[in-house]
Amino acid sequence: LMSGVKNNVGRGINTALVNGKTGELLDTKFFDMWGGDVAPLIEFLKTIQDGTIVLMATYDDGATKLNDEARKLIAELGSSSISNLGFRDNWVFCGGKGIKTKSPFEQ
Repeated sequence: LMSGVKNNVGRGINTALVNGKTGELLDTKFFDMWGGDVAPLIEFLKTIQDGTIVLMATYDDGATKLNDEARKLIAELGSSSISNLGFRDNWVFCGGKGIKTKSPFEQ
C-alpha cells in the first residue's frame, strides 16, 4: 500500500486510508512522532470520513509526541492499545471510521 519500494515507510506512524466499500487506496502518510509535531497527525485524523478503513503501523518511534487528543482520535477508530503505546513499541492497527460491523485488529 505504501509503495513497491522496500523500506519505503517513514519514522513514526505510517497510515493508509482505504475506501471501505471499493477497496480503493485513498491516501498514505507518515507522521514523525520523534522529531516532528503531533498537530498534522491530529488534523489528518479529524478529516477521515465515515466508512474509511484506517491502517496504521509504527516504525522506530511512534509514541513520543502523541498527546491525549491524538490518542483519543485513534481510540475512536477502534484502537484499544493506543493508550499504552510507549517509546519504540511496535504496533500495527486496522480499524475504521464509523465502521460498526467489524472488529478492529491490532497487535
